[in-house]
Amino acid sequence: MNRDNSFFEFDAENTISSTSKKPRWLVLSVEDNDTFQQSLVNALSRMIVQGHTMEVLTASSAKEARLILEKRPDINLILLDVVMESDDAGLRLVDYIRSTLNNPIIRIILLTGQPGVAPNRDVMEQYDIDDYWSKTDLGEEHLFNVMNGNLKTWRRMNELKSARQGLERVVTASQAISRQNDLPHFSQTVLEEIDRIIGITDGGIMSLKMTESLDLEKGSAVLAATGQYQPYVGQSITILENEILLKRIKKTIQQKQHMFVGRYSLLYFSFKQPNPVYYLIVVKSATALTESDIHLLKVFGENIYNGFANIALTEYLNELAFKHWQTGIYNRNWFCQQLVADEYWVEQAQIVLISIDRFSDITVTFGEKFAVQLLKTVHDELSQVEGIQAIAIISRDAFAILLDKSHVLSASRFDEILGKKNQIQRREHKIIAKAVSAQLDPSLNRSPERLLGQMESHLYRLRAVSSSHFHHVSLDNEAMFSKHLEMLNDFNIGLTKNEIHAYLQPKVDMVSGRLIGFEALARWFKSDGEMVPPDIFIPIAEASGLVEQLDKAILLQCCAAIKQLQAAGISVPISFNVSCHELLLSDFSSTILSLLEAEAISPHQVDMEITETLAMIDYEQVSATLRKLIALGMDVSIDDFGTGFSSLSHVTELAATTLKIDKSFVQYLGERESSEHVVDMIIRVATRFGLKVIAEGVETTLQRDKLIELGCTLGQGYFYARPMPIDEAVVWALKHQ
Repeated sequence: MNRDNSFFEFDAENTISSTSKKPRWLVLSVEDNDTFQQSLVNALSRMIVQGHTMEVLTASSAKEARLILEKRPDINLILLDVVMESDDAGLRLVDYIRSTLNNPIIRIILLTGQPGVAPNRDVMEQYDIDDYWSKTDLGEEHLFNVMNGNLKTWRRMNELKSARQGLERVVTASQAISRQNDLPHFSQTVLEEIDRIIGITDGGIMSLKMTESLDLEKGSAVLAATGQYQPYVGQSITILENEILLKRIKKTIQQKQHMFVGRYSLLYFSFKQPNPVYYLIVVKSATALTESDIHLLKVFGENIYNGFANIALTEYLNELAFKHWQTGIYNRNWFCQQLVADEYWVEQAQIVLISIDRFSDITVTFGEKFAVQLLKTVHDELSQVEGIQAIAIISRDAFAILLDKSHVLSASRFDEILGKKNQIQRREHKIIAKAVSAQLDPSLNRSPERLLGQMESHLYRLRAVSSSHFHHVSLDNEAMFSKHLEMLNDFNIGLTKNEIHAYLQPKVDMVSGRLIGFEALARWFKSDGEMVPPDIFIPIAEASGLVEQLDKAILLQCCAAIKQLQAAGISVPISFNVSCHELLLSDFSSTILSLLEAEAISPHQVDMEITETLAMIDYEQVSATLRKLIALGMDVSIDDFGTGFSSLSHVTELAATTLKIDKSFVQYLGERESSEHVVDMIIRVATRFGLKVIAEGVETTLQRDKLIELGCTLGQGYFYARPMPIDEAVVWALKHQ
């Protein structure tokens, strides 16, 4: 992914200061045509590629080339005639180089005077051949371009090979620090690893954090240090009293890239969201670092970059759980937590929902930035209401506020607050909004979501039938309770009559289109043919204690579906959903395993899905249960990841194998850069902690392509198939396997 869209700016192409003498390129020409070979040698001997001259070795046969290669493993590039002592002599030499000599980085360019015998693509891939040209095409300028491109590639590959041992140490260190969300501890571990990798026998290393990019007096601190810099930990950078070093620090920040000058190496990282912050790793070595040391520092810098990023990602995702991602204003999850507090109910606080009229039209007409600023303006105006206790954005165009009983918001006061014109992006705009108000009462059902749902229902109904901007409504708990009982009774009957069916939605590898599994989704069809949406009957099942029966019924149907699929020659896992209540039962895992054993289904043939919020409730007990099932081969997916309102502090030890990206983050991919950022964050979190990641709600080619580009290759959604009965799923699988 383009680093411009990442959390950190990271320059991987800094100029390296080094006085070490650069070697010549070593090229082997294997050619049985003496005239052509001499011409090739003459051309190469005059050539300077990337500042290096050429040393050219020659061989007139594949056999002679083998002897040279055994003695000179430092050859960078081979120009190899395809046909020499035999038609396949060139290819057999390539196989010898790659397989016997085990040299994957030497660049091999096949040449032929007979274009008709050019190897096909499969042969190029099978033998790992880097390039192919007809001899007649290789004029001197073209030859230079071919050499330049391939030698540049060789240099990069050789640098990676040279750094491999260092990278192994880096991986070990990264595994140790990946479990830490503490910035100073992470920084200290990084410094110790740098010390161990390149050997700082004198001087020292320090990790710096700044919130003002060019003001070292303000918002700067030494996070961690080794050697002579240890006394400065926790203090401002300016205490160093080293003007030369301070100037270099400032220059590094100005240039936004690493700097390697003499004995000093400065590694630069910049964090853009939500607030700018700058990190520097300053290394003072006993002598100037070699090119190899500098390269290793740059490679290790990628791991440092990822470490800083992951710490920020965890903190940022944790903040996203409670705040509106565009404005930083508290969101619905946060407001629901406030509604749980007894004080609001006992004191009979006023709750008001405010919806901005024609918000979607405003967004289309004036743009997303204008819409965001409009939300901020409404928030600022509402925050001035006397007696306000809490305020949050609860949907794309709506706010909710709580006020104490002694400061009830009236219709006239509401019109006074939002009826005036405001300056938004140098444009005068009058905010038009509608609101519903209700009084909390201890006798009401205290479910925050149920309460907000009632209020939203009143608001949307009144918006359609009334021109008034402000309404007081009553929360009719009795009517709601009566309707709930009726639905509960119907659902209980539906369970006994097998009206609940498992519908299967495919999960696919979006790159190959290969089926990798199904998710079982509960569907309720009443005897009269009416379909009851899951978002209605599942909450009823959970609230009434019938969710265990529901999930058991679906799991049994999953087992039957697995057998039906296997009979058709299809072996893929099917995932089923479970509730938090079930996870907290002491015998949950044994119940599940007994059911699977009775149905002759192995744990690895089913996946379990739980929501992010449920994964974090009673975390220790839930984790113990999940780990037991994972150990037996069952995959555990965290559904709707990123939408929960629980703390993400346990994400480093999450008892799961898979994160599922919620469809709310997928739907605007390719349309909004912000959606790409959030999806990218979740993918990188999953990658960092060794978890698989699958996207839900994939509906368009653009969404699929964006997900693949960001690194998520698994997905499900209407783009591939809607949930379908088991028989149809088998037919679908046979067509798409």
